[in-house]
Order: sequence, then structure tokens, then C-alpha cells
Amino acid sequence: MSKSKVSAEWKKRVKSEYMRLRQVKRFKRVDEVKVAWARNLRIMSESIEAQDSENNERARKPFWPPPAPVPNHESLMKRAEVTYTDASGVVTTQQVPIRIINSVNPIPTMYTWAPTQKNFMVEDETVLHNIPYMGDEVLDQDGTFIEELIKNYDGKVHGDKEGGFIDDQLFVDPGACTDGFPDQGGGR
Repeated sequence: MSKSKVSAEWKKRVKSEYMRLRQVKRFKRVDEVKVAWARNLRIMSESIEAQDSENNERARKPFWPPPAPVPNHESLMKRAEVTYTDASGVVTTQQVPIRIINSVNPIPTMYTWAPTQKNFMVEDETVLHNIPYMGDEVLDQDGTFIEELIKNYDGKVHGDKEGGFIDDQLFVDPGACTDGFPDQGGGR
């Protein structure tokens, strides 16, 4: 059947069915996101509650860290000294050996931490979203760069027409335009 034999009624039916399918897909995606959000919120809340209950149990019992073992060479270690005079004029001096504390890798700066249960594999990007501008002199020297880049993305560049999938004429009603400018949306 050629394009010229397709009636306006069929075009409207196809258009309405296409829009209905897009809307169903959009609603389905929104529902999936809502379900995933609720599930993640529930899991995180349960995890926080478990940590809070564990911390509360630990907080109820007094906890003193065990004293560090005294090394044999403590008398030879460099010492830090603090002298304190209280209100009555008694001078107290305290000395402790200086110990080296090993460095700890800092936690990266982030807004939130969320544990993951598995690694997620993602597909490579299949659409080239923009063709980079390298300058005219680069294109003059190596004219095959752009062709190779597009070939690596299977010829799919964002904004190019998808071949044969849907025609723009489906969205334009030729009878609605009276001034000759289809982007104006109608008469004057």
C-alpha cells in the first residue's frame, strides 16, 4: 500500500495508538521507579534500625578499651609532658610515651553511602550524542576521523532520523496550516 492511499482516518488511528503505547510505556517506567524507590527506602530503613538497635545495646553497657600493652623499651621512648597548676597552687606533672598512630585512608567525600549487593553491568553507549568539534585544521588533515567515529557507533547519531520507523508527516495535519508556515501552528 503506498503512502498516498493511506486515509486520514487510519493516520489518526495509528497516531492515537502510537501515543497510547508511548504513554503506557512511560507510566510503566514511572511505576517501576516508584517500586524500586520504595524497596530501597525500606531496605535502608531496616538497615538503619538494625544499626541503631545494635548501637543502643552497646551504649547501655559501659565500655572501656583495654589498655595497650607496655613495650619493654618504654623507658627509652620519647615522652610528652603536661604540667598543670590547680586553683590551690598544687603543680601536677604527667608524662606519657609518644606513640605513632598509623594513618587511615579517609572516607571519600560523598553525600550518601548505599551498599550494593552486586556489581551492575551496563551496556556501552550505542548512540553518539554529539559530534565533537576539533577545529577546521584537524578535519583538513584527517578527514576520515568523523566517518570512523560514526562507524564505531553503528551510524547512530542523536538527532538523526530513525530509518522507516515513523514518519514526521504522522504528526502534522496538512489541513491545519493556512499560512504556509507549519511551525506556526495554524492560521493568523
